[in-house]
Amino acid sequence: MRKFLPILGVTVALALTMVGVMAQDETMTTDTGMVGSEMAASSSETGFAGTVQSVESGNPPVPNATIQYTGSVDSGSATSGPTGEYRVTGISPGTYVLNISADGYRSRTQQTVTVVEGVVAPYEPKMRKKETLVTFAAKFGWVGLPLLLCSVGAVTFVLERIIAYSRLNKGTPELLQSISDSLSQDNVMEAINACEERGTPIANVLKAGLLRYSQGLVSGDKPSKAEIQETMSEGATLELPEYERNLTWLSMIAVVSPLFGLLGTVTGMIKSFTVIALEGTNDPNALAGGISEALYTTAAGLTIAAPTLVFYAVFENFVNNSTIRIEAAATDTVNALIANK
Repeated sequence: MRKFLPILGVTVALALTMVGVMAQDETMTTDTGMVGSEMAASSSETGFAGTVQSVESGNPPVPNATIQYTGSVDSGSATSGPTGEYRVTGISPGTYVLNISADGYRSRTQQTVTVVEGVVAPYEPKMRKKETLVTFAAKFGWVGLPLLLCSVGAVTFVLERIIAYSRLNKGTPELLQSISDSLSQDNVMEAINACEERGTPIANVLKAGLLRYSQGLVSGDKPSKAEIQETMSEGATLELPEYERNLTWLSMIAVVSPLFGLLGTVTGMIKSFTVIALEGTNDPNALAGGISEALYTTAAGLTIAAPTLVFYAVFENFVNNSTIRIEAAATDTVNALIANK
């Protein structure tokens, strides 16, 4: 019996050790199960969250922004708090389409975010304030003032010329036909009366030649063809400036507008490089002011110059055609008068 006592003692010690180990394992298993349960509870939140911010310098938060989300299973909306923060959880995994709106800001539509099971995906939407006439004009800097004057001047002179040209050549075919019929009947006074009724530049030119011819008949000294042509040329010299009025201003606006736009480009880039020198490139929004001024003024200058140049070319062609028409009408009238001698 004594021989087995050491063996029995070792056996009892081993048994007690095994019991202690099993109890420790059970405790660890229980603790591990609790931690896993807590992790499962914390990871059960599935969705997306973030802060709605403005694109202005410093990215200030946008409060009370509405985030509407639509997925294949879930849909709904959330509202950002005073600091712009929002949180959408408890939704099914998948891709969601977001529409974000806020008072005073441009809406963001068709934005997408992908949600993964057990993860709150970060999504930081940025919004741009709605532009008013004042804020839009401020983007041009001080160069916007001469550009505005150029645009107003271009529109004014173009409309003035369109109205003037529609009046200057009004009824010209009927006038020429009436003069031709009167001269074929050797009735110069009727032709003069027709010119006075129209009062257009071409009518005044022809009336000058007809009056010169009529005065020669009264005095008994019929004028020669050269004298009648000279009288009509003098009349044309007085009437043609009416066709060319304000064209010089249009030409100047077409040339100056791109130069003002280029000046705005230079001043805008100077502002951007000044910001880089003072603050570096860490804040892209701080650089946006100068860069936007450079681009806006360039675009404005070209937008003003291009149509102004087109209208100037059209008006120049109209003046040339009108000059040719006056010369042709004068020649026909002189020939008709000489034929009646």
